[in-house]
Amino acid sequence: MPSTLSATTLIATFALCFAAPRADELRFAPADGDEAQMMYSFEASLGIGDMSLSVDGQDLSAQVPLDDLAGKLALELGVVDRFLETRDGRPLRFERRYMASSSNLELAESKLARTDLFGVDGETIVFEWSKSQGAYVLAFKDGTGDESRLELLSADMHLRSLLPGRELEVGATWQLEPQALVPALLLGYDAATLGATAGGEQGLAQSAEALAPLLDGLLAGFRARCEYVGSREQDGRKLAEMKLAIESDGELDLRDALRGLLTEQDSLGELDLEVRSATGQLGVRGTGSLLWDLDAGHAHSFELDGDIELVARLDAALSDEQGGEHSVSAEIELLVELAWKLN
Repeated sequence: MPSTLSATTLIATFALCFAAPRADELRFAPADGDEAQMMYSFEASLGIGDMSLSVDGQDLSAQVPLDDLAGKLALELGVVDRFLETRDGRPLRFERRYMASSSNLELAESKLARTDLFGVDGETIVFEWSKSQGAYVLAFKDGTGDESRLELLSADMHLRSLLPGRELEVGATWQLEPQALVPALLLGYDAATLGATAGGEQGLAQSAEALAPLLDGLLAGFRARCEYVGSREQDGRKLAEMKLAIESDGELDLRDALRGLLTEQDSLGELDLEVRSATGQLGVRGTGSLLWDLDAGHAHSFELDGDIELVARLDAALSDEQGGEHSVSAEIELLVELAWKLN
């Protein structure tokens, strides 16, 4: 029979096997030849809260058609990735088949519906990592197609940027930098490529450029906290879950963005607007979760709901066609609700 000391040691060791925290590693490691089908959806709604407008001290708020400023946007995109070679958490070579994509925009009484957002629906694109270029080289699998459309495509639609790159015990937390979250919410794109995703439409590209300083201000106060919840069995798969909480607060200087938009869009015609001050008080909140398939080595599903509240204030001088000078002041509360889903 084992000694009393040996029996105690065995019992303690056995107990520790159950009491010790279990660590999991969320890493991108699909097997060569595996496929992953991903369905993305994004919804945004814009509404107006409080609003005031005065010209030369006269309140004109009632004349502003607030319903014309409200809108909704819905976007859907489906792809199937076939992984040909993966190493060190990066797909070195894979094929992506683009399925149906669409967007629907409702603004006031206007509706705009689009399909085939990138012009490659039904096509299979080969992505191959070039070490010398530090980027992916893209090509149509069948060798034919409009190569200019490949410039609009991004490789990382797998949410790899959200992973912490280490083993996690239940309750572990970590912070995300803005450059890690932005690609996950923009189908792989980062803030620097927003202009390029405008699909060659000059107006959209100019607007993106004008709003770039505003985006920089938004990211400056950005905070994103992640927490590892643990793993579980679901539908025969071992899934790991992480929670995500986002917030950003701050004061924004909107003068340059407003001037850029008015100049590029020629919104005022013959009128001349001198922006004396344009400020914004911003608040962003969001919560979501990522389920990671530990068996397959890629994302299983993702969802994130958020809202943005921006209170913008304007002080300006307006010159009309007859040479008259007018003082303009305005304050408007913009309310935006956002929702992302994968699968």
